[in-house]
Amino acid sequence: MKIIAFLLLFFGSTTSFCQEKITSIIKFKVEESKNNPFPGVSIYVKGTLIETTTDFEGEAFLELDNFNQIILLSFFGPQFSFKLIKDIDFVYIDIVSRRVTFYKNGKKISRKKLRSNSF
Repeated sequence: MKIIAFLLLFFGSTTSFCQEKITSIIKFKVEESKNNPFPGVSIYVKGTLIETTTDFEGEAFLELDNFNQIILLSFFGPQFSFKLIKDIDFVYIDIVSRRVTFYKNGKKISRKKLRSNSF
């Protein structure tokens, strides 16, 4: 009887451990131009309720469990979007040049053009 209880406890905890999702916190920095932060930009994941807004330093954080997402940026005026890439921890967005740059541990990984979306 003790062996059955042990096996149930062991396999039950292993199954619940395997079902946990691994999340990553991604930092965003939005600027109108170099060294000119853009506060109040809404950053959200398309098709979800996950959303945040940049602070006075133009910074925001999102906790995600899936990098295969489209990120939308919304503020007074146009709306922009871009697709996230895997294994990043920082996203720098320059609104004037319409560029998004992805970083991992301080190293530039990739650079993309922001897509303009119409309402």
